[in-house]
This record gives sequence, structure tokens and C-alpha cells, in this order.
Amino acid sequence: MRRETTLAAARLQLQVIHHFEELAALASEWDALEQKLYLRTPFTSSAWNLLWWRHHRESKMTIQDELYSFALRNDRGELVAVAPMMVSLRPGIKALGIRVLQFFGADPNITEIRGPICDPEYRELVVATLQNYLHTCRRKWDWIEWQGLSLPQALILATPSAAQPMPRVVCYLTLPPTWEELKTSLSRNMKEAIRKCFNSLKRDRHSHEMHVVSKPDEVHAAMQTFFDLHTLRATTGNTVEHPNVFRHEKSRRFLTEFAHKMAQHDRLRLFQVKIQGKVVATRIGFVCGRHLYLYYSGYDVEWGKYSIMTTVVVHAVQWAIANGFEYLNLSTGRDYSKMRWQPNEYLLHNAIQISPRLRSAPLFHGYHKIRSGAFSRFMARRG
Repeated sequence: MRRETTLAAARLQLQVIHHFEELAALASEWDALEQKLYLRTPFTSSAWNLLWWRHHRESKMTIQDELYSFALRNDRGELVAVAPMMVSLRPGIKALGIRVLQFFGADPNITEIRGPICDPEYRELVVATLQNYLHTCRRKWDWIEWQGLSLPQALILATPSAAQPMPRVVCYLTLPPTWEELKTSLSRNMKEAIRKCFNSLKRDRHSHEMHVVSKPDEVHAAMQTFFDLHTLRATTGNTVEHPNVFRHEKSRRFLTEFAHKMAQHDRLRLFQVKIQGKVVATRIGFVCGRHLYLYYSGYDVEWGKYSIMTTVVVHAVQWAIANGFEYLNLSTGRDYSKMRWQPNEYLLHNAIQISPRLRSAPLFHGYHKIRSGAFSRFMARRG
């Protein structure tokens, strides 16, 4: 009998967490649990989530975040899931505020994947246990922004009257033993793009080298270079639009501290392409077991005509293969730069669930109507 067929009759022990110290105390168990995931990412680690709360939780008049997280254990006391969640009060006044229950990662695209960190064998039971508990505590939330679900879970949890968010697409490569084997599987256009990005540099007599930053004492300088190049790419016209995700100082402090922590555990691989000793392009990579996650990038636009970011990614892929990685995660979204690698896709579904309280549905629809109107006016002014 498959183990999951016996789980329906099981019961999980649910711990409700309101204090940061309780959440931090789970770190070692959390990291052991995270190693069981099918596709590991930096966002499922205890380090990312604990640092996120320290740097990004809101505490102001317009919005205030309250810790409302969960740990679930099986009958042997083993940690099988962590749901790093919070109630966001909008405005930040307890008596009057709208109460939105959501996962850590409510930031401007810094956290690319959100949701429960869960042993795959307990996935359905974990969400059902959380749902049953939250139904009994429905006065504590007006709606829940569920993320990282399976499609059946999302269909069950979604409130029909609420517009539902699109699933999050994760693109990744299953790496063969050699670069040549991977290259052979690519389309003719992609092979030509790879050839051109290297030959164009040679044609103009530019020799380049790749440097991989991994040591803690290299992090500060490498991250400053990354932020400079990321900003430069975002603020330059006549190219594909890229937002400056790390324009706020708190976001820079957060990512730098996380990168330093990853370097301390030999889990940072920051890829840099140098020409004449100067870094002209960079992309952050995080080691997650035998998975390598490629995060944000930046480049000097003066070198854009040489497709310098393609050069960076090719070097990162070659490095991952040479070092025996099983998967290369290209991050989320179906943009052209990913799809030309012909990646595998993994869908993470999301759902909006409105509380059955009488006030909650009107608050939800009113809030989103106001937000939509404000956004439309903002875009009209920009035009």
C-alpha cells in the first residue's frame, strides 16, 4: 500500500506561532525538511524566511504585519511542514483594519516563490489540516492569499466570487552529464545565439573570463557590483523593460545578508563575466543541494550588443554540469530568455479564499476595486 493512502486517517499536530523566537527555533528541523522537496529553491530555506521577516515585515500606519505561522508534525513528532505566514492589517489599526492572511514574501518580486514548505508525502494532509483550523478561526482573517498549491488544492480553496491569480511557472533544466549533450538538444536558433555571443566578442578582439564568487569575504564587493549593474540595466531604455527590484535600501541589505549567509555555508555562486578586469555582467546563483537556482542579474548596457547576459548563463550552465548538478532552475516566468532553453515547467497554483464572515466579501471586493482604480489612474498619468 502506498504511504499516502494511509495518511487520510492520520492527524497532524499543529503548532500556531505568534513569536519570532518560536519560528527561529525550528531552523535546523526546517532545513532538514527542506531537503525533501522535489525542486529546492532559496525561498524555501529557513534563512531566507527568517531574514525576510526581520527586513521586510511592515509596521506602519498604512500596513502592519503580525506573525501568524504554523508548524505541523506527524505522530512521531517529526516536522513535516512549515507555513511561514502573517496577518497583514490594512490600515495598521487592529480594530478597523482589513486582515489578510498571506505567506512571507509580500515584496516587490524579491521572493519569487511563496507557500508552505512541506514533505511531499504529507502535502494534501497539511493543507487540509491548515484549512480546518483556519475555518474555526475565521474572525482572525478576511481573506487568505494561498500560494504554492497543487491544482486540486487551489480549486477546493478558491472562493468563486473572487478573481483568482494565475499559477506561478517555474522553469528548470534537467542537466545531462556533458555540455555537448545539452547543446545538441537545443534548437538551431539557440545554438546560433550561443555561437554569436562568443564569436562577436572574439571578432572585436575582446577576451573575457568568468569568475565565480563563493567566499564570504568576496560577498560585499560582489553584491555592490551586482546592484550597480542591476540598476543600470533597469534604468536604460531601448531594451526589454526590467524593473529595478532592489531599488530600496532594505531590499539590498536583506539580499546582501542572505548572500553572505549562503557563502558561509558554501551555497553562493555569483557568476561574473569580466573583460579587461572589469565586471560587465553578473548573475546570482544559489546552491540548493544538487539544484542550482539562478536568481537576478545585471549587466553594463555598453556590452549589450554582444548578448553578454547569454554569455553569463551559458557559463553558469557549463559550470553546473561540470560540477555534477542535477537541475538548473532558471527561476519563474515564461519570458523568452528562459523558453529558448526548452526548459521543463513546474506549476505552483494560487487561490484567494474569502472568510465566511459577513464583512469579509464586501471588504475584499471594495478593497480590490479601489486598488484597481488607483492603479489605472497611475498608469494613465504615466502615459
